[in-house]
Amino acid sequence: MATTLSQPIAVKRTQFLPWILILVGLCAVYGPTFYDLFHGAWSTEKNAQGPIVMGVSFYFLYYRVKQLLERGLFDRSPAPVAGSLMLGFGLLCYAVGRSQSVLLLEVGSLVVVLSGMVVTFYGVRTWSRMWFAFFFMLFMIPLPASVVDAVTQPLKIGVSYATEHLLYWAGYPIARSGVILTIGQYQLLVADACAGLNSLFVLEALGLLYMNLVRHSSVVRNVVLAALIVPISFTANTIRIIFLALITYYFGDAAGQGFVHGFSGIVLFLSALLLIIGVDGVISRLVRDKPVPGLSPAGLKSASKSVRLKAWQAVSAVTGKPSLAIMLAMFVAVGAAYALTPVMGKAKAMTPLATSIPTQFGDWTEIKSSIVQADLTAMEDGKKSINQPYDDVLTRTYVNKAGDQVMLALAYAKEQRQDVKIHLPEVCYPAQGYQVLANTPTNLAVLSGGATVPGKRLLTTGNNRTEAVSYWVRIGDAYPQGGLATRMKIFRDGIGGNVTDGMLVRASMLIGDKADAQRSYVIQEQFLSALVATFKAGEQPLVSLKK
Repeated sequence: MATTLSQPIAVKRTQFLPWILILVGLCAVYGPTFYDLFHGAWSTEKNAQGPIVMGVSFYFLYYRVKQLLERGLFDRSPAPVAGSLMLGFGLLCYAVGRSQSVLLLEVGSLVVVLSGMVVTFYGVRTWSRMWFAFFFMLFMIPLPASVVDAVTQPLKIGVSYATEHLLYWAGYPIARSGVILTIGQYQLLVADACAGLNSLFVLEALGLLYMNLVRHSSVVRNVVLAALIVPISFTANTIRIIFLALITYYFGDAAGQGFVHGFSGIVLFLSALLLIIGVDGVISRLVRDKPVPGLSPAGLKSASKSVRLKAWQAVSAVTGKPSLAIMLAMFVAVGAAYALTPVMGKAKAMTPLATSIPTQFGDWTEIKSSIVQADLTAMEDGKKSINQPYDDVLTRTYVNKAGDQVMLALAYAKEQRQDVKIHLPEVCYPAQGYQVLANTPTNLAVLSGGATVPGKRLLTTGNNRTEAVSYWVRIGDAYPQGGLATRMKIFRDGIGGNVTDGMLVRASMLIGDKADAQRSYVIQEQFLSALVATFKAGEQPLVSLKK
């Protein structure tokens, strides 16, 4: 009798071996990824929602599987071909994303890989019944900076505008300049994490999760609620900024930027959740749900008795050879990611900018100036970002015989990667409280013979001044214009196995009126042309030497 009972137990233990193989493969592939996320992107306020979304996603996946088992809807119709294609595509995305530091591909590949395994062992129909769990995982992926930069600024301005008018209507002494709010004697910078795309993204996820859990049968009710999630998210962000502004006004700047600042994130999500529930309650009075046909209580009870059997059948569906093949494929993906990782070449030692840039050239001479230039580094919540890409930075002010003053800012980085790269002025200026009035691509005639370098001209206002800016960015041998173009250049070089250097060259002038901008751009171009001409052939750090 003892032998008879022990036999099934031994079989059950061996049946878990395929799952162990798959788990080993997943840990080998995504263990380093999640380690980097917890010590990198997820450790910042912008992406602090990542671990929460990940936990909710996996719990919801477990909950959904259990629900399908109880209702007898967990089919076993394997689709190995379709599943293998999905799995292969996911591992390819991982290898490329991991090697080139593209989090969108690296982290997003997890969704495709898990989906591929479900389809391989259980079929497309079973996957379709748990699709929302995989969809929800997308919200844990850190968004590309180029996307965030393009969308965040209008959101921040909108939230700042709403906060200003609401508090002014309530009788508070408040004023606004771009994304900087002044309430009483204090200033608040509405940063990306406070009113940006990331928080809107997460609140949208919260709304979709709520909709999936309550599962209204009315299509109209679901569509209306989904559409209203965006204005609800905007409203919740505004409530958070009002909360911080009032705390700062009554208790001082230290209170507003300390523990309360972090606690305001809870206020954000509670406000959003209450608004979603409240709006859903109003919609329910206008649109009635139809009864959802389902299993009777007796049927559910009957089904629940077979849960263990169905779970055992699900475990048994995963066999040794496919699991071993999946684990080996995952190790191949890890090896491919390592092989594709670009390496930095033996770069020529560069003379420090303070030494290589002359204090006098042409008609221009360096002067001491009390004017503080806009910081070259990226800003997060009004503070310098921890991810600074520069190995050398130089800021100076020059004047010519006519009395024109030009501010020069140079930043050099010997290593350009997707996660840490040169910050563009149209991103850094707004992050420091400026408003970009004009952002115009142009060709700057700064090379010998009138040859041009692709660059940009900005017109900014803020901090009680108006500034005209001319700049270009050199990445290796190219001059990408914009965040996406910069990412693509770095990506192409990385796929080729190379890590290239980068240089930001910025010249700017303070102007009294917008009408003076065009004249200042001409002066800046003359200044930059004279600066570039000071370098000998083969020793040029500011522009590409490629012909």
